[in-house]
Amino acid sequence: MLLPVTYAALVFGMRFGLLALLIAVGIIMPNLFLSQSGPTQDDIIEIIGIVIIGLVVNLWLESYETDKKHRQVAYLRLENAQRELQRMQQNLRFYLKQITIAQEEERRRIAQELHDETAQDLIALSRKVDGFMTIHPALPSTDEAYLEDMHQHINRTLSGVRRFSQDLRPSVLDDLGLIPAIDWLIPELAKHYKLKIELKINGEPRRFPPEAELVLFRVVQESLRNVGKHAMATHVWVTVDFTPETTIFTIKDNGRGFHPPDRIGDLAVSGKLGLTGMQERAQLIGARLSIKSIPGQGTTVSVELPTPTEHPEHTY
Repeated sequence: MLLPVTYAALVFGMRFGLLALLIAVGIIMPNLFLSQSGPTQDDIIEIIGIVIIGLVVNLWLESYETDKKHRQVAYLRLENAQRELQRMQQNLRFYLKQITIAQEEERRRIAQELHDETAQDLIALSRKVDGFMTIHPALPSTDEAYLEDMHQHINRTLSGVRRFSQDLRPSVLDDLGLIPAIDWLIPELAKHYKLKIELKINGEPRRFPPEAELVLFRVVQESLRNVGKHAMATHVWVTVDFTPETTIFTIKDNGRGFHPPDRIGDLAVSGKLGLTGMQERAQLIGARLSIKSIPGQGTTVSVELPTPTEHPEHTY
């Protein structure tokens, strides 16, 4: 009798299981009371056992089905939450990419204005001062010294404007590509921060899409700036490894180092926004940024970019 009860509860639910249990008891009871000897103690115990076991089976199956439904609902909610999180991450990456593009375009515009307007005005002013000194050779020594100091000050300002313009958006990056831009950048920063910087290229250099070359250049630039400003280093090694599968840029210094957090994103909490910005830029082009540092033993920043399936065939 328990088999049909269990089957009804399992297939149709608790209500049909209880109904099957009542039918089973209803079938058993008349047979017991209509027999000549009447119901014995064992018969009564058997009926009670059937009722108890039937109730337990029904309750257990109902609990199992309820729990199953709850798990299904929870799974659906988790799937929806994961899809929503993926959508938000995609939107965030899209907005970050647009912000980065706008930032670089603004840098390009400012660099162009500095080169075409401010620098040209300073050149013209320097030539006018120089021309005034040429057509007035008999100036008093005090006036001549004043004009010479003004001339030197204008030239220093002009050099600063040119350096700032190149720093904002080096034309060599757009004209010649990534490796020549890094080759130009290293002596500039080495002179500015009084560092010894060595560049080593392994493998056959290749070109990348413009947005990838820009990001990789900014990573190298920001890494070398951080070394110059904060690391108290004397020597920096910049290595570029070109392999068929990946390209790896490594910037290693012999500075004081620091305790990096488990995740690069946590660097923003400690005020290291430059490193966090490098990671965000690297993610935009599908690259992976890693930072290794030990106090007293320097820091190593590396960015690994998988070789795209389609890329320009020409090399440097």
